Amino acid sequence: MLYEHSEIRTSESQLQIILNQLRTVCLLGGWATYCVVNNNFERATGRKYIGSRDIDIGFHIDMNWNEAQLRESGFITTIKTIEKMGFRSVSFRLVKDFDLDTGKELLPEESARLPLYQVFQLYIDPVVDLVHPKMQDLVGFVPIDEPLLSLVFQDKMYTMTSLYGKRVMLPKPHVLLAMKLNSAPKRDKENKRIKDIADICALLWYSDTTLPRLKRQLFSIYPEEQARKTIESFTKEDITGVSNAIGVGSQEISRVLQS
Repeated sequence: MLYEHSEIRTSESQLQIILNQLRTVCLLGGWATYCVVNNNFERATGRKYIGSRDIDIGFHIDMNWNEAQLRESGFITTIKTIEKMGFRSVSFRLVKDFDLDTGKELLPEESARLPLYQVFQLYIDPVVDLVHPKMQDLVGFVPIDEPLLSLVFQDKMYTMTSLYGKRVMLPKPHVLLAMKLNSAPKRDKENKRIKDIADICALLWYSDTTLPRLKRQLFSIYPEEQARKTIESFTKEDITGVSNAIGVGSQEISRVLQS
């Protein structure tokens, strides 16, 4: 099993709370992939697609903003809102502890009294298209940057969907796919790499966009040779891990990746 069901359940519950606290959110990562592919995946397999442990949220940053404008930006106001919900900054991420089995929120001192296997740390990753030079001073860290996000915010490569009754921005499938192709080779944890590869397969296979069109759109924003090299780097062990995670045969996964 890639993730514990209780981890996904807690992450989804917190995502719903976060969405209700914020204005329109640009959802990225595993939860964005889930939103894009789940209907078709469930229709084909009779099961829901994998959710996510972490929550990734995207933000636009204008390098011409002054300090006052940056303070009023969605990026900083969202971080303040999430911190008020009990999440604390750890490096470039926000984290809160939960009891793995019950989903109960834990204060740091409560977490310290429990064995590590009993504590689920839910991370929220704020991701920006550009890093403003004043960010470190204003929020105390430099966030993850993903230049492909500029396609979402500036080139309008997104769709709007309803999630838990809230309007949510989702990058177009080919933009999500490009982001996943970027991140998979950099993963130093096996489960995150397997999840990225699973999401790549799911986006190729179960998005509403046909595979030929999806590939054309992908290669208009992402080098074809780079995509090919990334996919060729996936090992048999990776494919087996993806198969176990999503319940689809290894041969079918390999066929989709090589098509």
